[in-house]
Amino acid sequence: MDGAAALPAHDATSRVGRLETIFELAPVGIGIVDLEGRTTMTNDLLRRSLGFTADEFAAMTFTEFTHPDDAAANLELFEQMVDGELDQFSMDKRFIGKDGQMVWAELTVSLVRNRAGAPDYAIGMTQDITARKRLERELRTAEEGYRLLVERVPAVVYAAEPGAAGRWDYVSPQIAGMLGFTADEWLAEPDLWNRQLDPRDRAAVLDHERRVIRSGSTNESTDTYRLRHRNGTTVWVRDDAMLLWDAEGRAVFHGVLVDVTREKQLEERLAHEVLHDSLTGLPNRKLFRDRVGHALTAAARSGEAVAVLFIDLDGFKTINDTFGHAAGDEVIVAAARRLQTCARAGDTAARLGGDEFAVLVENLTPAQAMALGDRILAVLRDTPVEFGGRTATVGASIGIAVAGAGETTETLLRNADLAMYQAKAEGRGRLALYTPGMHDEVVNRFRLESSLHAVAVATAAISLDYQPIADLGSGVVVGIEATVRWSDPAFGELPRNELIAAAEHSGVLAGVGSEMFRRACTAFVAWRSAVGQDAYLSFAVSPQQVEHALFATAVRGIIDDHGLEPAGLVIGVADGLELAEGGLGALDDLRAMGVRIAIEGFGTARSSLDCLRRLPADMVKIDGSFLEQGASHDPALLRAIVQLVRSLDLVAIGDGVETLDQLAELRAASCDLGRGPLFGVGAIELIPATIPVLRTTGATGRT
Repeated sequence: MDGAAALPAHDATSRVGRLETIFELAPVGIGIVDLEGRTTMTNDLLRRSLGFTADEFAAMTFTEFTHPDDAAANLELFEQMVDGELDQFSMDKRFIGKDGQMVWAELTVSLVRNRAGAPDYAIGMTQDITARKRLERELRTAEEGYRLLVERVPAVVYAAEPGAAGRWDYVSPQIAGMLGFTADEWLAEPDLWNRQLDPRDRAAVLDHERRVIRSGSTNESTDTYRLRHRNGTTVWVRDDAMLLWDAEGRAVFHGVLVDVTREKQLEERLAHEVLHDSLTGLPNRKLFRDRVGHALTAAARSGEAVAVLFIDLDGFKTINDTFGHAAGDEVIVAAARRLQTCARAGDTAARLGGDEFAVLVENLTPAQAMALGDRILAVLRDTPVEFGGRTATVGASIGIAVAGAGETTETLLRNADLAMYQAKAEGRGRLALYTPGMHDEVVNRFRLESSLHAVAVATAAISLDYQPIADLGSGVVVGIEATVRWSDPAFGELPRNELIAAAEHSGVLAGVGSEMFRRACTAFVAWRSAVGQDAYLSFAVSPQQVEHALFATAVRGIIDDHGLEPAGLVIGVADGLELAEGGLGALDDLRAMGVRIAIEGFGTARSSLDCLRRLPADMVKIDGSFLEQGASHDPALLRAIVQLVRSLDLVAIGDGVETLDQLAELRAASCDLGRGPLFGVGAIELIPATIPVLRTTGATGRT
């Protein structure tokens, strides 16, 4: 034989036996497949794995125990091999066992040719990979679930090297929603993260990374910083990460970026609200005090002046009580805006609470501070505030304190507050500059108010004096003015203005005013009946009384109780009085009843002419200061005032007439009526129907 001697028969048999044993015991499934696709010979592992017998395999083509989804591909490869196009092919294939169960196998098929080189049969070998495929499927499912979780959570998951130019291995698609860059763009530019870091945070963030790396081992890291969105807006992120080292010893941060912009904005808003008034947005008392302290510290070094203007709205309580808190809030907001228009760029305008405001000004002289106060009064007063379809004029009282050497925040604010109360005591709608004596005045006022509250009302120590109001031409008594008086052992005789102010502050004004008004009406009705005189009763009221919601109703009740016709009553209100809509409405209601309104002390307030325009008046009582003799005395001015009043169809009353010369001056000015000590003062029953001094007065004004 060619090439080698023929093996002995027993050696050939032995060799075939060994091959059969190897075939049967092979750790892979083996099948001999003819060119028509039938498995004519199989080993034990293949039969056991699929459950078919050798005869069953020989009777079927391989497509019959192949999964339908893999049959076409398997058949195509087999046909290519039979056609001689392939000598071998491999594929992962699903077999269907006799029991219907699927078996995954790694199939390798090799073509065997005959001596002529033509395809003869094929040998197929299978390696069961069912467990591996199940693990792959489970891993794929887990990976898909993880990816789904990562890509659905409202955060950006990432893996990145540390440092400004560290490479990013992975970033989830949420980066587009958070910062406007796609994941591909982010990964393509390693320094993009560093470029988008807010410059204010960059150094601190990179330093934080270095500290984490230096600490060694596995470290958790949390940092909060700002990144810039692609559109230029700022995004606050919280970066929670863990530092890990890969197999090559490379440090990688695995982390999550969470958008915390809303939380940061809330923190900033809460921090703002701690130091700002929620209604107006102005600095509150806490922040204002802090800025005053800083200003005083700076002034101690620079020598510049520091002043505080303390502003209290006049009549605000009446608006709040009459129209409700919503209307009150609108007035407060409008006042705050107007206040801000008056303040300079470096000034601090604040709302201290309720209807109290303050302005901190620096490098301003007292005169300039007073000018600023006048501007604030004008801006508040000149344009009525609209609220809920209504309007009201908003007045204010302003106290100004300029810091002295060694001044503290407490004393400066206290002094401005004291000055404000002084302005309010002078008739509202005014401003006052603090002077050292104001503190003593306030202490005395407090003692006075305490005494008034504890003693005066309880013991009826308040009395009424009456002065006649005479027609300067005929001498006829046309009216009686009731004046409230109180003589205290500690304070002596108290002027009416001080008494009313003390009653307002002590909270007893409503009771005192109502009781005194009733007593005056009772005495007046008795006097008029006794003398048979048709005269009126004049009774001055305070702003607090006028602005009370039930003032007009209470006056009507007292008139009815005493059988007094409305024309027999004149209500006096102070010149320059700033009244809210409720107070003006009360005066309108009284005039509609027939009650007359007189402006008291005309000519002394800054806003006298404006008062003529705003208040619904019938009479004007010209202040007695215009009759006082002295260097500033000017009869021409008195005549001009009388003519102004009469040109408005108002009755002019000269107040404070003490001498015959003053009487003559009023007559020369064509003043209608007069009141003063010259005509008598005391009990109402002693007042005659006519004034003798007027009946005996000659043309020269002297008896």
